[in-house]
Amino acid sequence: MDDNMELQKKLRAKKIRKCVLIAIASIILVSVAINFRLSGRDSLVRDGLGNLPGAMGEENASEGRKLTPEEAAVDNSADFTASNGGNRALKPKTPENVTVTIEIRCDTLSSDLSKLDNEAIRKYIPEDGTVLATTTYRGTTDNTVYDALVYVCRNNNIQFESSYTPLFESYYVEGIGYMYEFDGGPQSGWMYKVNGWFPNYGCSSYYLSDGDEIKWLYTCEGLGADVGCEWLADERRKNEKNSFNNFMLCDCIFDSFGKCRGNKRE
Repeated sequence: MDDNMELQKKLRAKKIRKCVLIAIASIILVSVAINFRLSGRDSLVRDGLGNLPGAMGEENASEGRKLTPEEAAVDNSADFTASNGGNRALKPKTPENVTVTIEIRCDTLSSDLSKLDNEAIRKYIPEDGTVLATTTYRGTTDNTVYDALVYVCRNNNIQFESSYTPLFESYYVEGIGYMYEFDGGPQSGWMYKVNGWFPNYGCSSYYLSDGDEIKWLYTCEGLGADVGCEWLADERRKNEKNSFNNFMLCDCIFDSFGKCRGNKRE
């Protein structure tokens, strides 16, 4: 009698365990299905006006008036490693719609693969240097160059990684298309220019104006000199005259914003 009762208890416990396992498995399957649907729905990023790619029809290059380098420049040369709010002072109090273009290129690396320090990314480097051909982004004057970059990378399946630096209140672009800082040499990394001018502050501090032409360029040598940026190289040369700055700046590992992100002697 006791043996029979013990057997029934074991059978009930076994059924309970089976039901629990089935319930857990069902919950997992439902969660996976929901996440899959959400992932598919959110794989595309909306622009600054809340539109998904293609929602406004054929995307044409902007015809709006773009600021000249003189109009867009904000003088913060006294402290070139700080964002200083970027060009926030030029931003209208009431947001205005803007249409800009953005292009991503790595010609300095694709044209001379001998500069490549990371052989693992060779297959990701486009032969013609075009990571992204000129593409349109629509938003408002509250959007930044960083917003435009995130939009085009996410919606064109381009690998992208960035990090936020609270000290500078700015996002730093570490890699685009699997090409990261230092992959093309000790002075390599990503830089951006707008209307032919290389801003001396972070891309998340550059607020857009209608008609802006944004270009992201991978530099390999001269801290941007090989892509047409002279101010950073000039700033470094000036600081080399001072022995203290020679240690603090010349031995720095610079990022594409000119900020020292570590010391080579460390």
